[in-house]
Amino acid sequence: MTWDGFAAQYWGRRPTRLTAPSPLDAARAHELVVESAEPFRAGTVYRALPKVRLHTSRGWLGAPGRLLPDAEDKSAQQYLARVGGELDVPGLLLSVRQPLHLDHGVWTAVRDELAGLWRAVGWPSLPVESELTEAEQFTWDRGMGAPCEHAVLIWVLDGAMEVELRPEAGHAPIELVASTGELLYWPEGYRSRERYPQRCVALRVQVPRARHLVTAAVRTLLADAVHERLGHDGSVPLLPFPAPTTPDGPTAVAPELARVGEAAGAALAEGGPARALRARWAALRSAAGLDPAPPPRPSAPPAAGRRFKVVEEIVRIPDGPGRWIWAVGGHSFPVGGAAGKRIAEQLTVGRELTVAELCHAVGADEHNTAVPALLGKLAGLRAVEMLDERGQE
Repeated sequence: MTWDGFAAQYWGRRPTRLTAPSPLDAARAHELVVESAEPFRAGTVYRALPKVRLHTSRGWLGAPGRLLPDAEDKSAQQYLARVGGELDVPGLLLSVRQPLHLDHGVWTAVRDELAGLWRAVGWPSLPVESELTEAEQFTWDRGMGAPCEHAVLIWVLDGAMEVELRPEAGHAPIELVASTGELLYWPEGYRSRERYPQRCVALRVQVPRARHLVTAAVRTLLADAVHERLGHDGSVPLLPFPAPTTPDGPTAVAPELARVGEAAGAALAEGGPARALRARWAALRSAAGLDPAPPPRPSAPPAAGRRFKVVEEIVRIPDGPGRWIWAVGGHSFPVGGAAGKRIAEQLTVGRELTVAELCHAVGADEHNTAVPALLGKLAGLRAVEMLDERGQE
């Protein structure tokens, strides 16, 4: 089934299981799991992505050490067999959240697959979370506590899994079973229980759908704008009580709190949060929602005679008179001046030309430095590939 057909029949309507080849195979997924686990061998690492957690039937292990996979575990099957023999309780699940940015090729493959769906249903305005899991003889009740605020897509890369979905009260539970090469989907609003009676490797994608998640994202941007204007020494003011009153009787707003409110109003009036939202949206659009994105690669402005090929779409969003936000591969940056539009018109996917030819096409002379600098940035973001004299990468 195509993504258009999926969108028409299932998206936002009802759960389903479909045959759908994954953009990632189980072997490469396991390599990413091993790479992600390496920093966690000495203990839990907080505020880090990827985020690795090992769960057993008796709870999460905060410092799993050698129970995490390493280079000697050549596959998920080998890893699960080893750790299953070392644990004194049955069942385990290894969760790796947000691992895709470690490998640009994998990240791009998943992004391109998701882009097909977003073209049918609309592009996500908040980050889409990815997760790799390796599990066996494990039941995961994490989705039973409250209705899910995300739409969920799970590709089964190897093995099999079962899902019990509970809709609103008064409706019967839904049971879904999927095996290698199949995709599970359910919309937001369901409670879920996942069971892994046998070995299973899966790629999970969660798409934010609850309205309050948008509010939280905007609040964070506004808080960052206020912090930028005021700074913060880390302290919270202590206020007198009863609070002082003004000569006409009302209680005055505490000056420290009033300053924050005034800074928020000034930031909104000057458009800082709006510009940040546009830049964030452009970056997410170019990444099909996947965040974080792989870091840029090293690059430098190319010489005038260097030939290059445009290999990625460049997302462009207007940002006021003569200003644009460009985004590629999850990274956005501002481009100003009338030449930006002319340059963008020349950079269509699949086109090959030299730096000098591009300069000539947009009316820049041979001494221009802005065009090579922009191409160097685009090369770092993998939107263009520099070619040799024979036109090869």
